[in-house]
Amino acid sequence: MKVTRREFLRLLGNAGIAMPALLGQSACTLPVVDTPDRKTGLSLGYTAGDVTANGAMIWLRTAPNSAVSIQYGKDEALQQFAETKSFKVRDDADSTALISLDGLEPKSTYYYRAVVEGRRAGPIARFVTAPPSDDPAKVSFCFSGDSRESYKPFTIMDAVRAQRPDFFLHLGDTIYADRGGSARRLDEFWAKYRANRDDAAAQRCFLETSYYVMWDDHEVEDNFAPDHPLAPIGRRAFLDYWPIRRNPQEPERIYRAVRWGQACELFLLDTRQYRNPLKGTMLGPAQKKWLLEGLSASSALFKFVATSVTMAGGGRDRWDGFPKERAEILQFIAAKKLQGVVFLSADMHYAGITKIPKGYGLKDITAGPLASPLNRITNSAAKRFEYFLAENFNFAKITVDPTVQPAHALVEFIDPDNQIFHRAKIAAG
Repeated sequence: MKVTRREFLRLLGNAGIAMPALLGQSACTLPVVDTPDRKTGLSLGYTAGDVTANGAMIWLRTAPNSAVSIQYGKDEALQQFAETKSFKVRDDADSTALISLDGLEPKSTYYYRAVVEGRRAGPIARFVTAPPSDDPAKVSFCFSGDSRESYKPFTIMDAVRAQRPDFFLHLGDTIYADRGGSARRLDEFWAKYRANRDDAAAQRCFLETSYYVMWDDHEVEDNFAPDHPLAPIGRRAFLDYWPIRRNPQEPERIYRAVRWGQACELFLLDTRQYRNPLKGTMLGPAQKKWLLEGLSASSALFKFVATSVTMAGGGRDRWDGFPKERAEILQFIAAKKLQGVVFLSADMHYAGITKIPKGYGLKDITAGPLASPLNRITNSAAKRFEYFLAENFNFAKITVDPTVQPAHALVEFIDPDNQIFHRAKIAAG
């Protein structure tokens, strides 16, 4: 009898067996991932991220002291291409580099490859740029969270790749720095990222789409507070290892927004480094003002608010611990009669659609985990859930086509076998 991954994982969880134990892996030993490819000089592939209508960021890693450039263009074989200047990888960032591609054309497929000086060019990768804000193009993207190194291989990323999304949104716990041996020094945090990136399926996905990434608690330590002594180290390692466009005035700022045509605008919230329970704020005054002003000004059909932690349920580390600020945000959206606001979250290790209590009909879509323990605690019968499943690794795919009436977002939950196990439509109005 054939058993799908979904059924296998359900049986595994019911039996109380952890994946590392099943695979005979040590919970305390990280593999050494330091050797660049002998032919290309590259290590751990490369990744495009924070794509806009006119630009993209490329992350890569090579041998120390290497010089590298990016060749890019619309020719699939890159027989014709533009090339960036040569950049030295940063010794103080684990021999990584972050290279900006600028002056790109909107709504276009770009191909690129990294070239280490004196070595063979790396494989050709691709990404698509965002449509201009007045373009009625259909947009589809996938999102999830929670990828723990001891649960490799991350085969679910092949399912993400098969969906051919315009981009992938990773909503935190991109590593588990506090599991399988806790990272305490910067080099140990880097090692956690290297161990996670050393995965064939993840690298295949990196080559075929772009990423937007936000951190959560396990990039530092479970439920960490902003004054945790490891928080600055974890944040630095996170920024060293993801293609995030840095704000020149606030280089440690991670929250940001991006527009994808008429279809949607994405607001990525940093729910970790500004929270202050004594003042009842998760976002801090500057980020909250930015969010409310951005939502109010956006003309996008859907405004997706990406919050690494859920809007309801899960205890004090999530929005339940900041009820006044949550109520303020929800009341603002209702008072301004803002249409098409939908929250996206991860962290809870289940797939679900929540009608936010006292939320004026607003909904929170939760996906995950990509590869991490399944949730056996949450009460699936809670009245807030319109849908709930905690029996498989998963991600959600969201599609918005502004030309279709009545206007809606199609939500599809997908398992590691690339099977859709739930569909729902969320109206824009």
